[in-house]
Amino acid sequence: MLWFLLTIGIITAPLAWAGLCRMSYMALRQPSARLDDFKEGFKAHWKGGLLLGVIGLLFVIINMVNLMGYSRSINLQTSILRVIWLMALVGWFGIQLFAFPLLNAMEKPTLMGAYRNAAVMVFLNPLFSLSVGIVALLVVIISAIIPVALVLITGAALASIGNAAVQNRLIKAGIQEDTAPPEPEPGAVFDEIYL
Repeated sequence: MLWFLLTIGIITAPLAWAGLCRMSYMALRQPSARLDDFKEGFKAHWKGGLLLGVIGLLFVIINMVNLMGYSRSINLQTSILRVIWLMALVGWFGIQLFAFPLLNAMEKPTLMGAYRNAAVMVFLNPLFSLSVGIVALLVVIISAIIPVALVLITGAALASIGNAAVQNRLIKAGIQEDTAPPEPEPGAVFDEIYL
């Protein structure tokens, strides 16, 4: 709910996203997430997050104005430009999905480094990134159909998707070890596993 309220201000959306990604990142590593995890993510990146909010808002507005302004033009040049602007928007939102989860996984976290790493991750893993993007888009579409979901679970679902995708790529690249608990042995008794 806090994520949704902070996202309404648009400029503060990256701050809310930073907090939610931190909370989701910590939830993958410990039994439960705490509100303090959200606050830590929010506080750690508030300056860069505000700057990113302004840059992101300008980027989206400029691209949307260009797309709408040339929507009726049918010549080849504007058609190519529309594809480029649309791809830029899709790329921007795709990188947003991975940047803050990567920031939490970095030894020396910097926003510039996280965005660079997110761009590299997207371009080195285009099919994987496209698949993750489609799943995230489905979450957004379902949230648009069910507005209560937007307020209550969309942010957490997107942060979890982003964090899980980043962890998957980091583990596959051998940069990070798998934090999942080991699988029980095939002949183990139920009481031994769960008690």
